[in-house]
Amino acid sequence: MKCNYCGADNKEDAKFCASCGAELKEEKKETKKEEPKVEKVEVKEVKTEQVKDGKATASLVLGICSLVIWCLTWILSLIGLILGIASKERSGKRTAGIVINAIALAISTICAIICMMSWAIIGVAIDEYTRSGNIDDFFETIEKEAEKQENNNIVTPSTPVITDSSKIVGTDYYGYVKVPTTWVEFKDVDNSNVYQYTDIGELGYIVTLNTYEEDVTPYQAAKNLQGNLESEGAEVKLTTAIIGKYVAYKLDAKYTDGTYIDIYLFKANDKLRFVSIEGPDDTNDNFDIPKTYTVSK
Repeated sequence: MKCNYCGADNKEDAKFCASCGAELKEEKKETKKEEPKVEKVEVKEVKTEQVKDGKATASLVLGICSLVIWCLTWILSLIGLILGIASKERSGKRTAGIVINAIALAISTICAIICMMSWAIIGVAIDEYTRSGNIDDFFETIEKEAEKQENNNIVTPSTPVITDSSKIVGTDYYGYVKVPTTWVEFKDVDNSNVYQYTDIGELGYIVTLNTYEEDVTPYQAAKNLQGNLESEGAEVKLTTAIIGKYVAYKLDAKYTDGTYIDIYLFKANDKLRFVSIEGPDDTNDNFDIPKTYTVSK
């Protein structure tokens, strides 16, 4: 073993150098640790192919349309939602389409429910309004307004039937109308208090005039007469019409034997007036005779 100080050779098991007396120490050899070799793995970039099938785009477009076109919202949004879910494309358009259509579908459903509830409430209100008798107030309001217009000469007179072969018939009490010159006066044995003219022997048309002294409104008289006609089996419709320069309540009725009758009830000179025309055909020109009514000649 060599001495680290003087370099002299000594026995292998000697602890001190025989030449210089220095302590002998075994020289440790440094061993280098080999670093493990790391193999470089080449990472290849994998590109995922994006599937495009057009359904996502269609879903997005329908979603936008459903929000803009409110009347088709429910149908469009439902179709758009189905297309969005069915689409294989994974993109922002697909997600946006699904979200927009879901929102539109929810909004349209809520609106539909609100509309149905509103119509139901309106229907109940109208039914209750009619049942409560307020419809009578409605007609009475029309009547009052008509009388007001009459007093102010606002009502436009209807066009009378005027021909070369017509004549004026009537009295100061009942009023006057124009009838064909061939018509004749006759008396109804069941009701002698009315004034009547007819074409008996031809087609069977009759015009009747009457005046009531009692204090009753035209609407009340029309409703009472409507009830009487319906009790006899007639089909009756109550409307309003212009007769001469007056606003009247008009009863369009059809008897069970097929005869038609139009009855007009209105106020003129503070009296309730009654004018009617009856016959086999309500489209005949004779049914325009009541429109020629005047209080005086």
